Amino acid sequence: MTDIGTYSFLPWLRRGIANLITTAPGGAPRASIGVDLKITGAMAGGGTISAPVHRDVQLYGPGDVIGLDPRSIVRTEPRPGITDFEPNYLPFVEFYDEDLPWRYTPAPPDGALRLPPWLTLVVLTEEEMSDGAVAGKPLPFVIVEDPGAFPAADQLWAWAHVHVNRGLDTAGEVISDDLGQVLPRFDAAIAANPDAGLSRLLSPRRLSPDTVYHAFVMPSFESGRLAGLGLDPDATPAATHPAWAPYADRAEPAHYCYYHRWRFRTGTAGDFEYLVRRLKPRRMDPRVGRRDLDARAPLPGLPGIDVPGLGGVLRLGGALRIPLINLDEPARQEVERYENWDTPFPHPFQTALADLIELSEDYANGNAADPDPVITPPLYGRWHARTSRLLEASEPQLHGNWVHELNLDPRFRVAAGSGTSIVQDNQEIYMTAAWEQIGAVLAANRRIRLGQLTREVAGSLYRRHLAAQVAADPGRVLELTAPVHARIVRGGVTVAHGLRSSRVAAGPLTAAMRRINRPGSTVVRALTRSGRPPRRLLAAVAAGRATAARPKQAPAGVPASEVVVKDLRRYEGRISFWLARDDRKPELVAELPRYDRFELIDPGRDLPVLEPTRDDGRVAIRYKSGIRGTAELIRASAEAGAEAERPGVAVPDLAEATLELLDPEVTVPRRVLAGLTVPERLRPVVAAFREVMAYPEIDVPMYRPLADKSSELFLPNLALIPPDSISLLETDQRFIEAYLVGLNHEMARELLWREYPTDRQGSYFRQFWDPANQLPVAGESAAQRRERLRDIPPLHQWALGSALGTHDHRELGGPEDEVVLVIRGELLKRYPTAVIYAQRAKWRRTPDGAIDPSAERELDDLTPQEAANPPRSKLRMPLFGAKVEPDITFLGFDLTVAAARGEDPVSPDADPGWFFVLRERPGDPRFGLDLARDGELNVWNDLAWDDVAAGAPFIPVGPGAPVHHLTEPAGAAIEKHEQWAEDRFLHWGPDLHASEVAYILYQAPVLVAVHAGELLGHD
Repeated sequence: MTDIGTYSFLPWLRRGIANLITTAPGGAPRASIGVDLKITGAMAGGGTISAPVHRDVQLYGPGDVIGLDPRSIVRTEPRPGITDFEPNYLPFVEFYDEDLPWRYTPAPPDGALRLPPWLTLVVLTEEEMSDGAVAGKPLPFVIVEDPGAFPAADQLWAWAHVHVNRGLDTAGEVISDDLGQVLPRFDAAIAANPDAGLSRLLSPRRLSPDTVYHAFVMPSFESGRLAGLGLDPDATPAATHPAWAPYADRAEPAHYCYYHRWRFRTGTAGDFEYLVRRLKPRRMDPRVGRRDLDARAPLPGLPGIDVPGLGGVLRLGGALRIPLINLDEPARQEVERYENWDTPFPHPFQTALADLIELSEDYANGNAADPDPVITPPLYGRWHARTSRLLEASEPQLHGNWVHELNLDPRFRVAAGSGTSIVQDNQEIYMTAAWEQIGAVLAANRRIRLGQLTREVAGSLYRRHLAAQVAADPGRVLELTAPVHARIVRGGVTVAHGLRSSRVAAGPLTAAMRRINRPGSTVVRALTRSGRPPRRLLAAVAAGRATAARPKQAPAGVPASEVVVKDLRRYEGRISFWLARDDRKPELVAELPRYDRFELIDPGRDLPVLEPTRDDGRVAIRYKSGIRGTAELIRASAEAGAEAERPGVAVPDLAEATLELLDPEVTVPRRVLAGLTVPERLRPVVAAFREVMAYPEIDVPMYRPLADKSSELFLPNLALIPPDSISLLETDQRFIEAYLVGLNHEMARELLWREYPTDRQGSYFRQFWDPANQLPVAGESAAQRRERLRDIPPLHQWALGSALGTHDHRELGGPEDEVVLVIRGELLKRYPTAVIYAQRAKWRRTPDGAIDPSAERELDDLTPQEAANPPRSKLRMPLFGAKVEPDITFLGFDLTVAAARGEDPVSPDADPGWFFVLRERPGDPRFGLDLARDGELNVWNDLAWDDVAAGAPFIPVGPGAPVHHLTEPAGAAIEKHEQWAEDRFLHWGPDLHASEVAYILYQAPVLVAVHAGELLGHD
């Protein structure tokens, strides 16, 4: 779990020129600092002259301020409008600038690190003040007739400090009076993160419960009050004269201006620590979770249950029960007698009840002995278990299964009947939710029905006109299906693309060619009359036996390269011959002989005789370049114009594959399903191309309507849980399952009555507890999370031979009854976000490593890596929760009672069990005192109001403060020793300064851990 951060406090802070204030201003209206200058000037007759000059320069003070930027305030405690602020805490206001409260204070600090702020937080009741109504003043003001409503003016230094969100100490140091060492660390921290520091004003007033208060940020000094009221600030007797101290001729003495204001109300007495300490571990009254059920006179015609020793009474349970290990031996034996009331099975009452339940089936089948029908009790779960008989059924087995337990045991029939009544009471709400979920299913069913019709019609056409053509003329099949070739894929490409890339190409299957080649076309009829009917033309084209045109030939008389080359055969041995061919190679140019006197001559002139030389002349070079370029152009043109040999096509195979891809048994369902949006759970039904028999899912915690109807139905004798108590129960899974089966059974009947498309086998309600406390799992979808959090699996998946109470969706096949922490009191009403979890315990051991049975167990430690992501072996969050108004909370954990309690320390590896931890949620800092203190003062977090301000309206500091020192904890308080080791360096007394006051009054988040053994009465 996350720990709180490290905080540091400074008593005051100043920046800039204000640090030069070294003397009190006395009767002056402002503080002054001395400025010394040395002036040097040139003399008229030559030379220079120097002289020292001293001047006292006044600084801005409270009398020069008539407003405060609201953006400078970053937080108020409590927030404006809060109606339940803890009265033992102190209100405060925080500023972003660390030096703001002392920036305009017209005085230097004293030798005890005390410096009064020029701002004060004043808290007043509505009876102590009224709003001023005079317009035209620089600041708003209130009228306060009694100056006693203000804190002591000579103690304001204690109620302002600097807060830094990191440590400024050296190793092992808790307190330091050397600001020269602390301030460089402070400057480094603020330079690294400007948001790490702030300043704070506290109000030392003790608040009353259930009272409305107004908080004001006011000037501390009279000059500030006068300036805010539009009066002359220089009329103050002195720069540091308090704003609420009297003096002669004081103007508007009851008017007090303010820079900022907010309103809040206190709640009842008690903060988190106070309320959590009021909770006492209690062993639960044995009557909780059980009440008597009179079974002596059931329905007419049914025998009573008169088991010896029970007096015709059964014990009716609820969602929770007392753990058996919490009962003494006589109480356990009594529980066993009531539990086994029907041994041997079946009891005569159960036989008669089974006959009565089965009578409805006999009426339906015409097998009833009495034709006059009667209303019979329902057979709960009949549609999910697919059974209509009980003791006469061969399956499920006669005894030990959930169908018989639920229907033949009055205790569980009552639970199922409660579920029935809940559905009947809320049927309109549940049906509205059901119809809202069915919209997509109804549209899907209509689309599926149309798809089924389409499949049958298209299938008939497919078989008669396409499949029959494959053997006779597969090419004809491809012609008929050509319009859809671009939409079906074979071998990773469309059929149309495959044909275009083959010898067939696109022409034979174009619309024009299909019209020419159809059996009734003019061309086909003419060829048929001439005795040459076209047969399998597409196959002949694919095999290369037929082409669209003969090969291209050069026209007669056109000179071609073949003719020229033929005339040059006599030069076949020369390179020039090969350069004249169509397949000339540009690289051959380099092998021609070189002539430096090469030239071009007109035809008919005598050829000069040239001797080869080492290099070509200019003309030869250009000529060879032209030959090479021509050869390269011809070769590139030939390569670009060459067509690759197109592959052939196995037309019969392609026709069969195309028909398979177009089979309506495949294409129609695929097309229909692609346009459907249905819940994931219905996908398998839709994929089978059947109409969906839908069922709604109502994922709300169903304990709530049961508890709202009557808390006695949810947990009998719930009122016997004592106030301000914390205890343990365990879930009664059989009751929960029986109740949920009753809900689902009645909802199925209601859906049938409302003509909802369902087969009555759906599980509409599977959530009993509220799973909101569970943390999400990484990578989990919303549907997976909903399924994981449900309390039971779908009812139709319950094995017919399984027993009632064995269908916990979280622990199928494992232990079924989880431990439930029960808290009754004001704590969770006031602090609903409190962190509650179970943490592994560990034994305290002697120096030789043996378990010390006389010492209390302690929380198992978490390593820094485990603290970021605690393992389930050490820490577990609640699985589920429930609340019963006004003040009872139930939290279930993935632990059995035996595992939570642990074992006796008789062996060195005894299981230490688990603690249940109630922890105040860490957040922003808060300051205050405890309402009361029991025992010795071991740490400052235990300091109470009566310790420092017994009967006083404000906390006294300075000369009137009482003196308190801490006592080293021992015995039961030894858990405080670690905190005492830090707190012992301070004491409460008249010599405190502001940062020490802040440290002592800081209220650390409270953590209380109670071992399960203590809650069960075993420790």
